[in-house]
Amino acid sequence: MENFDLDLALQDAEADYNAAESQAIAAGLLVVNITSDKLQWVQLIFGDIKPDDVKQHKAIKLSGELFDATKAQLQDSDLGFDLLLPEEDETLFARVMALQQWCAGFILGVAMAGASDHSKLPEDTRELLADITEIGTVGEFDLEDHEESEEAFAEISEYVRMGTLLINEELQPLKQSSLIH
Repeated sequence: MENFDLDLALQDAEADYNAAESQAIAAGLLVVNITSDKLQWVQLIFGDIKPDDVKQHKAIKLSGELFDATKAQLQDSDLGFDLLLPEEDETLFARVMALQQWCAGFILGVAMAGASDHSKLPEDTRELLADITEIGTVGEFDLEDHEESEEAFAEISEYVRMGTLLINEELQPLKQSSLIH
């Protein structure tokens, strides 16, 4: 799914969250409970649902596809999950801001799914959630050295991506039943 298309649709529909945040909230919900309710998520993203609003209807349709794609990616045994962030042709500042929004959205989704007390979670998950929280709230990154900043952004993005998959694996173990037969 293209971040740009979804972002435009969400903006046109006056949604409360952008594409990165929307995917992150979905991922946060799903890593805690893979059967999380898509309707609850849609209501959070859009606030008031207006049945006659064509722009909102289009954005809800695209968002629903995002939710389903996120769920499928989290269950992909080939680790096919990707963060929905702006492409490399966007400014580094815009990509960093989107990553921070993604991290904040993920933590919100985890809390909404009922895992707000991190002390009850496995140790690795607690540490990753603390790191993701820090990335989402760190404020401004030092972007003076462009090449170094690009490398750091790539490393941090990959850390968040893999951390999300590890949290998912700890909280939603893949069903091994197909390997037993």
